[in-house]
Amino acid sequence: MLGWLDPRRKPRDFTVVVCTFQRPDHLRRCLLSLALQQNLTESFEVVVTDDGSRDQTEQVVADFARTVDFPVAWTTRDHDGYQASRTRNDGVRLARGSYLLLLDGDCIVPHDHLAQHLAFRRPGRVASGDCARLDEAQSQQVTDAVVASGEYQQWTSAAERKRLWKRHRRVWFYNAIRHPRKPSLIGNDVGIWHADYARVNGYDENYRSWGCEDTDFGQRLRWAGLHLSSILRRTWAYHLWHPTDPTAPVRWRDGANVTYFLSRPHVGRCENGLRTGMSTRAA
Repeated sequence: MLGWLDPRRKPRDFTVVVCTFQRPDHLRRCLLSLALQQNLTESFEVVVTDDGSRDQTEQVVADFARTVDFPVAWTTRDHDGYQASRTRNDGVRLARGSYLLLLDGDCIVPHDHLAQHLAFRRPGRVASGDCARLDEAQSQQVTDAVVASGEYQQWTSAAERKRLWKRHRRVWFYNAIRHPRKPSLIGNDVGIWHADYARVNGYDENYRSWGCEDTDFGQRLRWAGLHLSSILRRTWAYHLWHPTDPTAPVRWRDGANVTYFLSRPHVGRCENGLRTGMSTRAA
């Protein structure tokens, strides 16, 4: 694992872990939206964790670090296929905050997004979020000025708002009936206590292609006794358009990770995760 740390780093109240690969323009706008956060009463840091980009990504992070008054860290590895699980764990390994916000680097967030997540924190709760999807034309119009003004929030279609509301309702319903496998987790906007992330040994790094790693992580959190609760009535992220990853299957069941996902035992901690060799069955 390669990277660098900000010399100003010290334990913080929370850490924003931004996961990225080969989208420096999207990442720059994501980081700008974090720099514009308001109404924060607690200290935070940003850790950008990269899946081995071979472009201007590191320079984007370095330029950002020089312009903000909070610490920024950067980590990367040699690229070896799509490894979102490993990349997220790399970022959390550097995190100094007691609370984590896991965010994708192709998302921008409203000015009160971090404050809303912090207000939503409760012991034993995982904040399950999602993102409104901006289309290609809208995404091309997201300039620095648009991020600063928050104008992009007005571009969410009625269909997208309805989809997010339905997702919020489904999370509530599945929790109410104590569904054995749901609600599922979408990893692009998740608030979680650092200790709870470590409790399940983070993401399972045996997932080495697109798909299933978020669902697996969410299931293990629930098996460990944690409550996945929707934050979508308070806030959501906004996803900037990009082409679909080439490893993403047309049908979920055809994905490269599905066989492993369906065959793994019901464990609260994965073996190959934040720390290796720590598999423990859920109570």
